[in-house]
Amino acid sequence: MKTTTLTAVILLTATTTACTTQTTHIYKPDGNKQCEPATSTLANSTNQLTSAGIEVIASNCATQTGMSVMTVCGAPTLGLHLHEINASDIQKAKDLGYEDANNLINEEQGTGYEMTNCP
Repeated sequence: MKTTTLTAVILLTATTTACTTQTTHIYKPDGNKQCEPATSTLANSTNQLTSAGIEVIASNCATQTGMSVMTVCGAPTLGLHLHEINASDIQKAKDLGYEDANNLINEEQGTGYEMTNCP
């Protein structure tokens, strides 16, 4: 009985582990300008990915941290569209102009990103 139970547990664990999909976060600047209404939405960004056959697991608006931009109407913001996708789709996303969100993080320089409310 102990052998049967142990075998079942090992098989269940192996099956569960084998089905785990690696994910990663990608981003693209939202393209919005200071003092102007938002021109690009998170939904548009998500649709661009799904139309290219990329499964989007989660989407959020975000902002770059540890960076600054000049404050003047018409200048870009630090807004981002952030998406969680399967790691196997990262090249497809890069072909659409998205980048790996890990590239935003530099602890030495104090840069990164944080989730925010969408404009």
